Amino acid sequence: MSCRLPALPFLLLLALAGCAQHSLPITSEAPDHLAIQAPRHGDFKHYTLALTWQPGFCLLHGQNTCKSDQPQTPLIGLHGLWASRPSDLIKNHQDVTIWWKKGCSIYADAASTPTVPALSSGLSIRLSSVVAHLPSDLVAHEYTKHASCFGMNAEQFFTVAATLRDRFAALPASTQITAKAGQVISKSELQTLIQTDTGPLPEKGLQFQCNKDSTGRMVLAQLWFALKPAKLGEFPHASSFTSSPWEQDNCPTHFLLPNWDTIKGTASSIPTKAAL
Repeated sequence: MSCRLPALPFLLLLALAGCAQHSLPITSEAPDHLAIQAPRHGDFKHYTLALTWQPGFCLLHGQNTCKSDQPQTPLIGLHGLWASRPSDLIKNHQDVTIWWKKGCSIYADAASTPTVPALSSGLSIRLSSVVAHLPSDLVAHEYTKHASCFGMNAEQFFTVAATLRDRFAALPASTQITAKAGQVISKSELQTLIQTDTGPLPEKGLQFQCNKDSTGRMVLAQLWFALKPAKLGEFPHASSFTSSPWEQDNCPTHFLLPNWDTIKGTASSIPTKAAL
């Protein structure tokens, strides 16, 4: 049906705006479309979005565990998107630490070894730029441990996870944090910077993970966000966050935001299996 435009200039503008509204496309990036279908065990309460501070994430026991082809940009990367315990495990009194350790392998029909999911070439390239290059394939590990038992489509799972990472990395706060690479920062300052963009976050909605460099200094390795499954499309707004039931922050009040010089020259010979 066509729009008949009035002759008066002011009404003409209104009518043009009305016609334009009918032509706006609905895209997959719309907030209410950013979700992951979980055909099995889908009654978990929250996701943990684990983002990495790449130089710190590559450190394990003071050693550089990332491969020689590890990209040095961007500094903010993607570790994973982890569903909390499904209700059947809670009802069976399955300890949460076992879920954190084993993930989908708890279920008898889960894959026993990490398998590389079939992903489009574009998504594979996108993930290669933001997922750490460990000796073991982190993408395969993340899908096998954190998505396979839910029946999640791999393309959808990693597309959503990468989109959430990109949204955080695009914040002004992320630019400010990246500019501080190589400096010591307080946990409170880092929290304040992030909440300037997200709004006030719930208790334990944001937690940090630190590693140690070769000198024993604590360095930022990861940022963990507790998110509501139905509100992923609103991230990074505070409305998408929930309070994690678990205290998992291991960073002191002050720590180093490492740059790549921090781990330059450290050995890259320790094989590592992703722990999460």
